[in-house]
Amino acid sequence: MAYNDISNVLNVWESQNKILKPKRQELLLNIVEQIASLFSLGPYYYYVFNFETLKIELASAGVKSILGINPEDFVVEQIFDRLHPEDQQTMPLKEELVFDFFLNKITIEDIFHYKTVYMMRIQHTDGTYKTILHQVKVLSASEDGKIQQVLGIHTDVTNLGVPFHQKVSFISSEKPCYYALEPKASTTLSLQKTKSLFTGREREIIKMISEGNKFIDIAGKLYISPHTVRTHKKNILAKSGCRNTPELITKCIMEGVI
Repeated sequence: MAYNDISNVLNVWESQNKILKPKRQELLLNIVEQIASLFSLGPYYYYVFNFETLKIELASAGVKSILGINPEDFVVEQIFDRLHPEDQQTMPLKEELVFDFFLNKITIEDIFHYKTVYMMRIQHTDGTYKTILHQVKVLSASEDGKIQQVLGIHTDVTNLGVPFHQKVSFISSEKPCYYALEPKASTTLSLQKTKSLFTGREREIIKMISEGNKFIDIAGKLYISPHTVRTHKKNILAKSGCRNTPELITKCIMEGVI
């Protein structure tokens, strides 16, 4: 990654999110793993990043299987250096958009309700690029209202056939969701609330499928027949334009459906 690209990202982090009054919070590894597993839909790794030190505090073993990098060698510079050239150029704009949203568009209390979602391509040690679904959740905030620690979950969606794009989404299960926002040079952000293609029952079924429930289990919980569940899924795939369940779940995560 070019020096200017790296410095632009670091400048966004330091200028917009400079922590003056850090708050110490001990992270419990089992809690971090529990949160990470909720956001995954395939092979993944997670990491914890500290904006006070601008360093990765821990990384899971999945880094090795997905990127060929040992967890202890997984540092910010590694991520930047291995980004696809196009993603290196858009990364500063994406992060500027992210911090404008979290620090200027929502309240301090609400930053814990949202996760950031976008895609990136990271080079494996064998030279191939992996398409990564990047999801970040705030773990702690400093006393001066800045983001201090975040949990990042990187899921390998290379083989799911999901069309790649540079757009950014802000997803919440309790607050309005905002998705497919274009990263631009200006931090002016016009938020559009997401509108779902799916009915309430379809969203319910999608969520249950994403949690690993089988048709017969979903049918029992919803008091409908397995045939009805199968019909719902067929309609859901048709509406979404997805070919299979993994592609559907990936799209639904990125668009705030689940």
